[in-house]
Amino acid sequence: MTRVLLVEDHPADVLLLRELLEIAELSWSLKDVPTFAQAVQCWQTGQFEVLLLDLDLPDGLGLELLARALELTSGAPVVVLSGLENREMAAQSVQLGARGYVVKGLEAAEHLGQIVESSTAAHT
Repeated sequence: MTRVLLVEDHPADVLLLRELLEIAELSWSLKDVPTFAQAVQCWQTGQFEVLLLDLDLPDGLGLELLARALELTSGAPVVVLSGLENREMAAQSVQLGARGYVVKGLEAAEHLGQIVESSTAAHT
């Protein structure tokens, strides 16, 4: 089972993602937190393999937030979740080190599953 930490401050998006993961039958253990500060505390417990990160949080924003997340995870997969399809931001995120950029919505679970499974296999 893949242990995933989701950093998302909108409860509706958390609920949607959980439902989509169930539909996609991904065997993930998913914990969600609404701030990057809480993500840091959780990640440091060593219980997680993947970080799913919204780039618009109360305590961080954009590529600066992604850079902080990449530093925190020390090479473990970080996948960006976004409410907007933004090719430039997606390209910059991947160049910076994100394993993927996924737009929230109905296809998110399938894309996340593919990205996370390939990323965790490559990371181990």
